[in-house]
Order: sequence, then C-alpha cells, then structure tokens
Amino acid sequence: MECIAVNDCYRLAPTDHLYACDSHWWYHHVADVMRDFEGICWTQDHQWEDPKKQPEAWGIRKLISLSEPGLSRKQGVVHRGDNSGYQAVNLAYLLGAERIILLGFDMMMHGDKRHWFGNHPQAMNQASNYADFVGHFQTINPAEYGLEIWNCSRRTALNCFPKHNLEDALASL
Repeated sequence: MECIAVNDCYRLAPTDHLYACDSHWWYHHVADVMRDFEGICWTQDHQWEDPKKQPEAWGIRKLISLSEPGLSRKQGVVHRGDNSGYQAVNLAYLLGAERIILLGFDMMMHGDKRHWFGNHPQAMNQASNYADFVGHFQTINPAEYGLEIWNCSRRTALNCFPKHNLEDALASL
C-alpha cells in the first residue's frame, strides 16, 4: 500500500508521495519539503511560469496535465480537475492503485478556513471553488477504471464516492 499526501498533508504522517499542483505552493514550501520529506514529489506542468524555478531543478517529477473529464489512462499525464486532490487520485490510478481511500477531501470551508491547516499565504492561490471541484470529481466513474474510491473524510461535500469509516477501510487492506 502506497500513500500520496496532498499539499501540506505531508507534515501529518509518513507518506510515499507528495503531490501539489500549484507552482506557488512549491515556491513557498520547497525548502521545507526538501529538508523534511523523503518520498517522491510530483506536480503538473500547468502554471509554472517562472523559467528559473522549474520543478525538475528540485527533483520534483512533473506530469503533463490536461483539462479533460475523468482520469487519464496515459502514463505521465493527469487530468486537472482544477485541484491537487483530483490530480493525486489520477496519479494513484497511474501508479496502479485498485482502491483509493480519500482522507480530508472536505470540499468545504471550515469556518473562515479553506483547509485543515488554515488558509494559504496571500501570494498563493486561495481555493474556494469547491462546487467546481466536486463537479470535476463527479466525472470519475471508478468502475470504468477498475477502481474503488472510498471517501473516508470525516466531513465532506464530496458525495460521488461511497463513504466509509476509516477504521473499516484500513481493516480491509
């Protein structure tokens, strides 16, 4: 079983992979990630506007990203879904996952906070179009890819995948 953390979640527990699609997130966090994270780092090719700061220079693997519905079946290519979580699901599929367990896919505000850790610094993208994110996830038909996607998030507006208790999900592995 492999684990992919999305954005700041790499700080919560040991994980094999770290995925963040936003170049501004990487620009802000790359020093900490390179110091503290031992797994494989991933991003996508969209939004890397600074030619002097490219992910490959930091050892981050860059995937081609397309604005298409569903999941990409082509190695090295992910579909965007306008968020890192969506792209991480596509990466998990490309890495051979048969069951994907989602944690923290809330897709909603926490009071005035956009994420479990609070809001990103002002210079970074401030994700708040959760309805759009949910709409993108709804284009994924897991059976079409030979997948099971279980949503084990405690609070979630993402209702297109079966909800499961995390303890039951872990016991089933």
